[in-house]
Amino acid sequence: MMKEKVSCNKAAIVTGTSRGLGEAIAEELILQGYQVFGMARTAPDERLARVDAFAFVQCDLADTGALEASFDYISRSVDISQVEELLLINNAAMLEPLRPLPEIAAAEMAKHLETSLLAPMVLCSRFIKLVQVQEQHSCRATIVNVTSGLGEYAAPSMSMYCSSKAAINMLTRCIAEEQGDAARPVQAYAYDPGMIDTAMQTAARGQELGQFPLQRFFQESYETGKLRQASDVALELLRMLQEPHENGSLLKATRY
Repeated sequence: MMKEKVSCNKAAIVTGTSRGLGEAIAEELILQGYQVFGMARTAPDERLARVDAFAFVQCDLADTGALEASFDYISRSVDISQVEELLLINNAAMLEPLRPLPEIAAAEMAKHLETSLLAPMVLCSRFIKLVQVQEQHSCRATIVNVTSGLGEYAAPSMSMYCSSKAAINMLTRCIAEEQGDAARPVQAYAYDPGMIDTAMQTAARGQELGQFPLQRFFQESYETGKLRQASDVALELLRMLQEPHENGSLLKATRY
């Protein structure tokens, strides 16, 4: 934990930095001069943890109390009066359960939504408050909510994932509508990274075909080389954020 405030002109809060796309985004942000606060249940790889510009904030995103306490810690740790650009990237999400809806217990539903939807909503709320309470200083503030093509299309045995991603898309649009008349508007985008070679893809390929009809699709996508590397997608996202987009837009990574 940090003992004094970090002074920097670019800072980012990224969830799910222990692996996959979140880790790749954190690494690319650091290369581009950001101080990164990575929120996750488990620590990242040592090569990231050793970097001075990275601060690991251990947090179970499904625990709302812990989530708010972690955000408070971050807001105390960065000298926002010196920040010219501030990012919130809500990347963490659950893929499972991957079963037909009648076979999913209520507790599993709650856990999924707490992690994949409630946590991003809470962080977006706190982030906007942090930015707009600053009366003497304004910065370029941007929210990126990582979504999926499955937020627009229905899929069997993926009711939880599809529903939470569809809600993330709508949350992003609602934030943009609310920010329309703000004195210092926060930009909010949903970002669909496409198919990436991550642990989520491995989990999808490992499902029983009888329970998860799309298992064959995920397996074939892997075998035919359709999965992109997380580092390439992270770099593409940061390039896109340097371009102008309508607030509330759904940004999509390049497809093969």
